[in-house]
Amino acid sequence: MLIEGQGRVSSVPRKYPHMLWCWLPLSLFGLLALGILGGSYWMLLPVVFLLVVLPLLDLLTGWQDTAYFQKKDFSPAEISFLNWSPRLYALLYMGTVFWLTMNVRRFTPTEMGSLVLGRSLVAGIGVAAVHELLHAKTRIDQVLQRLATSVLFYPHYKLIHIRSHHVHVGTDHDENTAWLSESFYAYLNRTIPGSMLRCWELEAGPLRHASGTARVFRNKMAFYAAGQLALLAALYLVSGGWGLLFYLAHIIGGHIVLESVNYIQHYGLLRERREGEYEDAGPEHSWDTYHFFSSYVTFRVGHHSYHHLAVKPYYLLGAEPKAPTLPVGYLWSIALVLLPPWWRHVINPRLAALAPPIAPVPARN
Repeated sequence: MLIEGQGRVSSVPRKYPHMLWCWLPLSLFGLLALGILGGSYWMLLPVVFLLVVLPLLDLLTGWQDTAYFQKKDFSPAEISFLNWSPRLYALLYMGTVFWLTMNVRRFTPTEMGSLVLGRSLVAGIGVAAVHELLHAKTRIDQVLQRLATSVLFYPHYKLIHIRSHHVHVGTDHDENTAWLSESFYAYLNRTIPGSMLRCWELEAGPLRHASGTARVFRNKMAFYAAGQLALLAALYLVSGGWGLLFYLAHIIGGHIVLESVNYIQHYGLLRERREGEYEDAGPEHSWDTYHFFSSYVTFRVGHHSYHHLAVKPYYLLGAEPKAPTLPVGYLWSIALVLLPPWWRHVINPRLAALAPPIAPVPARN
């Protein structure tokens, strides 16, 4: 079945395995339950599964997640089945975080450390689930993404992603595009405050003629900040200092995972500027990875170039032949970016081999 204008073939015979693999992320909560039942080092099950088992399966099988489907390939019931995977992930993430926060005193320090590491990875993948929800149109998805982004301590995610990243990707106006040879830690120091400031400016623009008080209290960022403070206060009241400490530790870890992925996705792939105008964003401005198991467990976030070309649900994303690809999946790529010399050693030669040459690093003011 040819896809109009792109010559793609819809791989309907593999539809049902594809649908089942799309629920792979939910297995992480089963592993959490097994870890809690087993106690001690069994709590590392989600960590070992994500950082060892799945990447090794990618390596040993060589499988690639290149299946492509159209919406018409699925019945309404099948679409509902696929849509409920990120919804349930968001619900289970929030539920398990609150349960662990309120019951953290029952765990030993070693178990607590294992839980923080595991929940950090689960939170990072949770952002991928929320990413699906914020692009959806239904009310349930929008309600869930508002709740989940608050728990993820990223309430401005939709604002920065839709109104800034998708508009300015691959330019020096995008806080989420990493520059050539910019270390992950320099990027982290730039993107977190820069994204919050950009969101404040996006909100402040329409309010520039309002009174001083109105400019603050009608700005969504002020509302988001108040909501996050209220969440921290509530967690402290119901779970005490240790519960709040666990929550904050897993949030910090989760944001490191999130920003690692953001760093990777467009590293060094800046759009060229001609006569004051940037060229259109294309598949060559995103790093893709189709490693099978790592792809499905992260809601196929590695099909990033296609996402920028056509915003579709994760289960309809296809592979882009013109997109540069990572040598490993995101789970091992995160380890690379945490060691900047190693990351540059692996990725910069791949960038140098691309044609046309990548744009230089923008001036840092």
